[in-house]
Amino acid sequence: MKLIKKTLVLATAAATLATSHLAFAESTTVEMYSWRIQDEALIDYINEKNLIPGVQINLNVYTEDIESKLRIDMQTNRPDLYHAKAGSAWMQPWIDAGVAAPVSDLGIDMSAFGEAALAGATGSDGQVYGVPFVMQMESILYNKSVLTTEPTNLEELEATFEDLKAQGIVPLHVDGRDGWYLNQVLHETLLAGLTSDEWAQGVVEGTACFTDDIYVDAMARFKSWQDKGYLNPNPMADDYGAMRTGVALGTSAMMIDGIWSATPASPMYQVDPELQLGYMAIPGSANKVYGFTDAHLAYNPKSDDIEAVEKVLEFYASPMFAQLFADLVEAVPASNYPVDVNNERVQMASEMIANNSLVAQPFFADSLISVDPGYRPLVSEGLQELLAGKITPRGLAEKIQSGLNQSDYIGAANCAL
Repeated sequence: MKLIKKTLVLATAAATLATSHLAFAESTTVEMYSWRIQDEALIDYINEKNLIPGVQINLNVYTEDIESKLRIDMQTNRPDLYHAKAGSAWMQPWIDAGVAAPVSDLGIDMSAFGEAALAGATGSDGQVYGVPFVMQMESILYNKSVLTTEPTNLEELEATFEDLKAQGIVPLHVDGRDGWYLNQVLHETLLAGLTSDEWAQGVVEGTACFTDDIYVDAMARFKSWQDKGYLNPNPMADDYGAMRTGVALGTSAMMIDGIWSATPASPMYQVDPELQLGYMAIPGSANKVYGFTDAHLAYNPKSDDIEAVEKVLEFYASPMFAQLFADLVEAVPASNYPVDVNNERVQMASEMIANNSLVAQPFFADSLISVDPGYRPLVSEGLQELLAGKITPRGLAEKIQSGLNQSDYIGAANCAL
């Protein structure tokens, strides 16, 4: 905390000086839209301390269907800034509508962000359309009061599953109802643990196929867990809330989920305020987690207050913001600035993302998601059929590959069935 306290003292002094130079002029208020309720305290702190001289941020949080709200309000030139979801597919409609523009147009310095962070804010044209501010990690999350020792390989993991099952505890709780969970969380974490960097990169580039043995074997291993009774009895009946509640209560030991479920804003802590969660990769052939940029701050180039918008973007790209984000949101900042982290969970996730994350990100790869039918719906539909016993692991692989081939994606010729 010494670093942040020193930084904030200096920042407050600088803000006060800047305000005096403005001859007590009123601050400009910019409108920012977000779905991230967990950022409210951060924005309040920035405003209270006047950390962006001459600018106040009015944060508008819409936890459901922010896309619809943006579509409507963009017609009246609101908001000035907005939290954007990762991936070119999400950004493209706003780019086409002229309400998103590259941050380079405002001269924002992005040198503190690595490739993994910038990937989520990059459009299909290769331009960066926002300042990434949060990294997420998907892995196995487990209740520490139920599981006290982390398995180090698949044999140990499955032996642990067997022991938990014998105790009447669900070893691995899976949300089989929500398509977004199946394609973004479950599937990508399975890839990170059970395939390889080389295969995942090959899939993105079209040189590897879903029908390759490494992928089929990974899905077969997962399906075997269900067949052996290691999953909740009817995954198709359980949604995301049921999965997290089971782990929070301790009736389920583990789930495959994102680290966002372990932040203070998570509803899991309403179930058990004393809950302690651990994190581990699926200890398979790759034994990696899935790390990615979850969101970036984009801007409306038609804003009437573009100078204030530029100041906010610059602040989001600063070392002070990184430190504040780690301390107040208790999440992993996207920049490479060194931060003084006193939170064990944030420190551990930051190290796992930096050192042990799958290199490629199929879920966000333009080559897989910009086609129709695309990777995401094919994966979610296929996994639901797999969990329902309607197709085999090989059938899942062929479903995904066949659908992509029909769309004439980058690997269609190489992966012809």
